[in-house]
Amino acid sequence: MRNRKKLQRSGNEEGGNKRISIVLQDPRVLSNHFSTSIIRRKMASEPVNVNEFQELARRAVPKMYFDFYNGGAEDQHTLRENMEAFRRITFRPRVLIDVRRIDMSTTILGYPTSAPIMSAPTGMHRLAHPEGEVATARAAAACNTIMAMSFSANCTVEEVASSCNAIRFFQTYVYKRRHVTAVLVQRAERNGFKAIMLTVDTPRIGRREADIKNK
Repeated sequence: MRNRKKLQRSGNEEGGNKRISIVLQDPRVLSNHFSTSIIRRKMASEPVNVNEFQELARRAVPKMYFDFYNGGAEDQHTLRENMEAFRRITFRPRVLIDVRRIDMSTTILGYPTSAPIMSAPTGMHRLAHPEGEVATARAAAACNTIMAMSFSANCTVEEVASSCNAIRFFQTYVYKRRHVTAVLVQRAERNGFKAIMLTVDTPRIGRREADIKNK
């Protein structure tokens, strides 16, 4: 039997990308062609730098979620300053040395990592991936680097700890109800987290204007 399929284009467009649905008369038609064609339609090639991954994220997730990940508070002055400070970091060139074997491995707080790069403690990963911080931890383990888990994670410390063997740090705050902080630290320690990342510059939650508009 000849396989038949019909493409239906919806009138809703976001960022110049038309939504496409496929109605299959024969379920055996389902193949990788669908997913690869959509990806190619969204981006001409595979992302090769952080900026291109950021653009891919903008197209892949709802605007409300992207604004949450991408934005800062108030006029976003601190966000811009942080980005500029990061740009000022440069590599010290080393010349006339043997580069046949390059080793970027180092240690952070005494724990080994394949490079001086680790997963920062950002929250709400399930807005971007159904497995949330569990997927982030597995990616960190696959790259032999450290995963820092946020207090505002969608997954529990127990779920992340049982998902893989990544070296894990836990980020939290000091709350007015001190026992809340104590319980969180104890749970992290009990589940094999190696360090506590204490955030001390948030006496109150910033006014995130994009989030307010997206309500």
